[in-house]
Amino acid sequence: IFQAVNPVCIMIFGLVFSALWGFLGRRNAEPNIAIKFGLGLLQLGLGFLAFWWGATHHDTRGMTSMSWLIIGYTLHTTGELCLSPVGLSMVTRLSPVRIVSMVMGGWFLATAFSNLLASMIARLTGVHEGAEGAGGLPIPLETVNVFGEVFQQIGIAGCVAALIVFVLSPWLTKWEHRDLDDPDASRGGGH
Repeated sequence: IFQAVNPVCIMIFGLVFSALWGFLGRRNAEPNIAIKFGLGLLQLGLGFLAFWWGATHHDTRGMTSMSWLIIGYTLHTTGELCLSPVGLSMVTRLSPVRIVSMVMGGWFLATAFSNLLASMIARLTGVHEGAEGAGGLPIPLETVNVFGEVFQQIGIAGCVAALIVFVLSPWLTKWEHRDLDDPDASRGGGH
């Protein structure tokens, strides 16, 4: 059931973000790519911190409210809407011009590596059968803290990564190849 949260949020917030970036762009107030990237990472971290908060505020059975899952998934989706559409653009603008294609391949390779990393993290939070195949899964009260600790670590890492991107954003913006999107730049009239 919770797998539906992401696509529903993309349908709702995709239009909102598209309108927001257009509105800000017309007023020359749209954040640069690095800031959008940082916003995406920050929302990712906050989404995992919402999962952590829910895990630390469980009931006597180890169960938590589904609202924490919905909040976390919503933050992940809005973060994705900040990061994903501009990711390849950022890679293109920051790569040395001669190796742009190879670095774009690296972007997709990093996506594949992130799936491997996700499987490693899943193993950390995996719930296994009782000792020596005793059968059954442990009760949530016995596992909720494992989930909470992992979610907290990922949330903090996401927020720290966002802060690093925010600090580096002025330099990243200076390194961008603006001439790749501006046909006039190659004739001397660009940014």
